[in-house]
Amino acid sequence: MDVSIVAVDKEIWRGDADMVLARSTEGEFGVQRGHIPFLAALVPGLVTVVDGTSRRTWKVPAGFLEASGTWEDYHVIVLVDDAEEVGDIDANEAARLIDEMKQARRRGSEEREPETPQPLTR
Repeated sequence: MDVSIVAVDKEIWRGDADMVLARSTEGEFGVQRGHIPFLAALVPGLVTVVDGTSRRTWKVPAGFLEASGTWEDYHVIVLVDDAEEVGDIDANEAARLIDEMKQARRRGSEEREPETPQPLTR
C-alpha cells in the first residue's frame, strides 16, 4: 500500500508499506491494505511504517491519519504539522521527547471532561 507522511508545506516521506502503526485519541491501532476506510485524530506520539522486516518511526506532535482505497490502490495519508524520524534522534533527545509526550497526554486527559452516560432512546 502507498503511505505518505505530509506536512502542510512538504512531503516528509512516501513509500510502500505493509502496515502503519499509530496512536489516536482512542488508543493504538494498526492499518494494513484492505482495512475499512478509516480516519483518526492522532495524539502526540509515534507513527511507525512497517515494510517486511524494515521499520521506520517518526515522532509526531499530533495530526490525522486517513486510510482508504481499493485493494489495488489502497493508501494511508498521515497529515501532521511536522515529523522527526526517530533514527535521527540521540538517546538524550529521545528521553526528553518521551517526557514531553507523556506530559501532553496527561494534559489532554485532564482537559477532557468525563462523559456523562446518556440513556438510550428510540
